[in-house]
Parts: sequence; C-alpha cells; structure tokens
Amino acid sequence: MMAIALWPFLSAALTVPVLALLYHRYNRIRFSQTLVAYGTVLYAIGLLCFTLYPMPEDAVAYCAAHHLTPQLNPLQFVGDIRTDGLSAIMQLALNVIFFLPLGFIIGRVFRWPIAAALPVAFATSLLVETLQLTGFLGLYPCSYRLFDVDDLITNTLGALLGYGAAKLFDRIVPPRTYSLTTVTRPGFLRRCITYVIDLTAVTVVAMPTAMLITIAYDSTVVRDMATWQAIPAIGHMFGHDVTINDLTMLISLLVFELVVPLLHGGRTLGGGFTHMTCETRTRSGWRRALFYAARTAVFVIVVFARLIPLACIFTFALLIFYVVKKQMPYDLLPADNEPVVADAPIRP
Repeated sequence: MMAIALWPFLSAALTVPVLALLYHRYNRIRFSQTLVAYGTVLYAIGLLCFTLYPMPEDAVAYCAAHHLTPQLNPLQFVGDIRTDGLSAIMQLALNVIFFLPLGFIIGRVFRWPIAAALPVAFATSLLVETLQLTGFLGLYPCSYRLFDVDDLITNTLGALLGYGAAKLFDRIVPPRTYSLTTVTRPGFLRRCITYVIDLTAVTVVAMPTAMLITIAYDSTVVRDMATWQAIPAIGHMFGHDVTINDLTMLISLLVFELVVPLLHGGRTLGGGFTHMTCETRTRSGWRRALFYAARTAVFVIVVFARLIPLACIFTFALLIFYVVKKQMPYDLLPADNEPVVADAPIRP
C-alpha cells in the first residue's frame, strides 16, 4: 500500500528531467505536454511495479514449493485458450493493452521511427520477463513469476498497435513546430526546471570536491586513512559552523550562477538546455553588475538557508513576490533603454 501511495509522488519528481528534455526540444511546454510527461513517467514506473510486485512474502517456503521454468513455446497460448477459455484470452488481451501506451509514447512523444520502436518495445518486454525470471536480478532468491515467450509476442504487438495509434493521432492532431530562440521572459516552470538543473550541477561538483579535500586532509594532516575524519569548521556565521562542504558549495554556486551566465549572455548551464537567459532585460556596465550582485545574493540566501537567519521567510516572500509580479525582484532593477524587450510576453 505504501508503494502505491508513493507511486504518483515519485513519478512527479522523476517528471522533472522529462520536462527539461521537452524544453530542450520544443523550447516551451504546454499544460497538455506536462500531463503527458507526468503520464509517461507514471506509466514507466507502473509498468515495472505491476509486473514485478508483489513478491511472495515467505521466500524460503515459496522457493521450496515452486520451481518455475521458462515457457519457450510461442504457440502455447493456443493450448491455454483451449484449456482455460476466456481467462486465457483475457490474459493475452491484457498483455496487449498493457503495452499500448508504450508504443503510443514512442511514436507521439519521442517520435522514433518504426525501425527503432519495434526493437525498443521488444527489449522492454524482454527486460520485464528477464527480471521476473531472475527474481529481480537476484533480489528474490528464485523466479517468482513465469518467463513466457508468449508475453514477449503479445507485449510487442501491443506496443506496435500503440505506435500505429500514435501515427493516426498525428494525422488528426499534427505536431506543432517550435522556435528555439532564447527566451528572455521565462515563466515559472521554465525557471524551476532551469534552477533544478543548475543546482544539480552545483551539487555534483561541490560534493565530490569536498570529499577529495577531506581525503587529502586525512592523508596529510591527520595521517590516518583508516577512519573518515571531517575537516574542522573553517569559520562561523550567525552562530553556525561553516564547513568545507559549505565552502565548496559556495564556490561551485558562484561558478555556475555568476561566472557562467556572465560569460554566456545570461545563460547558465540549465538555461542553455532550456533555451532561457536570466538577463530578462538588456543591461550593461554598472546595471549589469548590480543585477548579477542581487541575483547571486538571492541564490546564496536560498541555498545557504541553514546558515542565514530568516532565510526561509525570505524564500517564502520571494515566492509570493513572483506570484504577484511574475518576475524576480532582481528582474526589476534598472536596465538600458530597451522597453520593447522589457515588455516581451512571458514564455512558459
């Protein structure tokens, strides 16, 4: 029950990279595309969960009593229909239906050709059957579901039917064409996706760097590599210890959120991926310096909320400000005389 309850929330979290890919491809996301992205992740997780779970509770007793061997006869379903009648037909139909969304997603969302769709559908079904055969790659001590070659056939057939439905849908509702020009007035979702990409990059760089520095400290200062000893606090701020992790995080943050956009026309690593610039208006000289100083200060306060008093209240106020103004506070700082750019519509 817990897994079922967490399923939609986990899917929502894993939808973020899918949305990033959609921004990269189409340069905008409509509400319908967001639902499709969420549904795609929801389906992918559900496909694995419903084909692999639940596992029998008493593994020892189950494995002692059951010895499942692969069913490799591609015509076994004929005998099953003769023996079990309607229940066997329903099983075949469900195998087809369960893979219909996969084919539709491949054809409509990813737009892969049939030459790629067919092997991907077959490989997906083979992966599921193999996980069942191997007890989820050994996590369960024996095979607890039957590896059935008929499932490979019906699953692949279902995906092909879904692919055909996607192509038919393309004729009814042709795909839109999108411009990949850089967006200067990004919407809330685009900003969030971009910030997630940037902060992920910041963390991926900062954490290993802190670990390497700590290893160097243990080997040169402590001279004891057998036990992990953290570097003592390098300073204090508002009554909190400032650690080496905080320092590497700050340096990484300054690189990705200050240096990179300064050198690339306002495009951070995430902004380059989602086709947006943080410079919502044209600024030069002291105006541009003021803009980046304010923007960097906001990021530092939000990221280092643990060290800065009232940072949580500041973050909440920042969110309210955006809801009201549809801009961040630093977007309203003085800009060069280009009102046309400032009045550009917000792109989702």
